[in-house]
Amino acid sequence: MEYNFDYNFIENIKKNQIAVFGLQQFDLDYHKHNFFELAYVSKGMAIHTLDGKEAIVKKGDYFIIDYKNSHKYTIPKNEICYIINCLFLPQFIDNSLAQCRNFNGLISNYLIRFNQNILKYNPTNYIYHDDDGTIFALVNKLFNEYTNKEKGYFELMRCTLIEIIIRTMRKIIDLGTLPSLDSSSDYIIKYIEKNYSQKISLSKISMELNYTLPYLSSKFKSDTGSTFNEYLQKTRIEQSCILLSNTNKKIPEIAWLVGYEDVKYFRKLFKKYMNTSVSEFRKKSQYGSL
Repeated sequence: MEYNFDYNFIENIKKNQIAVFGLQQFDLDYHKHNFFELAYVSKGMAIHTLDGKEAIVKKGDYFIIDYKNSHKYTIPKNEICYIINCLFLPQFIDNSLAQCRNFNGLISNYLIRFNQNILKYNPTNYIYHDDDGTIFALVNKLFNEYTNKEKGYFELMRCTLIEIIIRTMRKIIDLGTLPSLDSSSDYIIKYIEKNYSQKISLSKISMELNYTLPYLSSKFKSDTGSTFNEYLQKTRIEQSCILLSNTNKKIPEIAWLVGYEDVKYFRKLFKKYMNTSVSEFRKKSQYGSL
């Protein structure tokens, strides 16, 4: 299959939130992007340098470039390299991610959430190999849907990209680099996800699990990188983003639905975690403004 370079990919990303194209890769100096990039080597090889770290990439390899990561390509003498690029904005996955600027934030989204312990690692630091061609078939599907733009193509592309991301997260675990969460921490995460809108506390959970509060607090922080309150707040703010992006509910109602009776406090936390106001986030996420 032949792939054509998308010379208007910047404009197409702004318009469609995604661009998929193929190209023969030549030497390319350090550069950064204000979007995510998934690059699949379909033929040949190259030396790919990410933030000063060199790696040889060859047919069947693929990798993910985070927001504003510096990378470059060097093509050795007498070699060629063809790459299929999928460039996308975070809101292509979901409108609530309009302000997301790192890959770990993207995989924490409710549509993708895999194993929370994976956030201890940076999936953009790995070169993945497509052993059985599964990822190549999915990348081809992305390209065909993007090129033909038949009815429902946007939704199919979103589902396909999410599948690629989840299969990639699975590869990290398969490599044996990812220890499983402690059962108590896993219980707490599921408890928060189910009861985030209610008044919940770690002390109550500690009594249910028959652990001391200091031990459970320390263990949860060690396993997840967040305190119980931080994790609860992040979950509530994430859920509020979904409601702000996809409903017309008023802000006080949304605050109440995610567990906050004090709207002023909700606005303060939202600003802390999202680096923007509630109203500005709603405006940008619903109307596609960046």
